[in-house]
Amino acid sequence: MRLFIAVHFSDEIRKNLLDAVSCLRAQAASANFTRPENLHLTLAFIGETNDDAKVRRVMDAVPAEQVPLTVGGAGRFGDIWWAGVDKNPSLQKLADALRDGLLEAGFDMDRRAFKPHITLARKLVSDAPVQLDIPRATMTVDRISLMKSERIDGKLTYTEVYGRQL
Repeated sequence: MRLFIAVHFSDEIRKNLLDAVSCLRAQAASANFTRPENLHLTLAFIGETNDDAKVRRVMDAVPAEQVPLTVGGAGRFGDIWWAGVDKNPSLQKLADALRDGLLEAGFDMDRRAFKPHITLARKLVSDAPVQLDIPRATMTVDRISLMKSERIDGKLTYTEVYGRQL
């Protein structure tokens, strides 16, 4: 299984993200847009493993409190367009604790710095400069989810296999 740990969004933030995808879609000649049901914030990417029980134990062992999360603004890395996430020491602490726990449990984790963002589109091509502004909205993260990534009928599909309340 291809796994990652993620945060899902409040209705307000989800609406803002869906509006942003629609805005990008209207300006793009072509792109691979994130499907509405796949919008999330990745806290830790695990990759291929059949040991989801070990990941669950790490998630359960991580001391975590509810975390404020503010989403807004937009940007891009190359041809990837994303929604911004405000810097937040509590969110950073949660992501670091998960990653450290997964490393200690023997998972081969990506060691790059945590850069929270929400992918909206990949390989976006436009005939004109793209304009995108996402209004700021805040929520409380009170749950983290272990997600499985797979292709079903040619579509990238994310399914929660475990969740933990914070």
